[in-house]
Amino acid sequence: MKRRSFLLALISVPAATSAVPARSPLVFKDGAMRLAIADIGTADAGRLRSRNGKMKIDLDSGTIEILS
Repeated sequence: MKRRSFLLALISVPAATSAVPARSPLVFKDGAMRLAIADIGTADAGRLRSRNGKMKIDLDSGTIEILS
């Protein structure tokens, strides 16, 4: 097969689609938070803070602080 014929044959093949159904990256199911890449189960923590410092959640005192 000549190069041009090969390239034409190659690009005429329909693109394969993924057999894996699309998934949500973060799901709450059966009372648990699940990530598409891992089931993290139960996580115990006292505080959560965003990297830029604009959102803070204190789980012990039950407060959420959002700065703009």
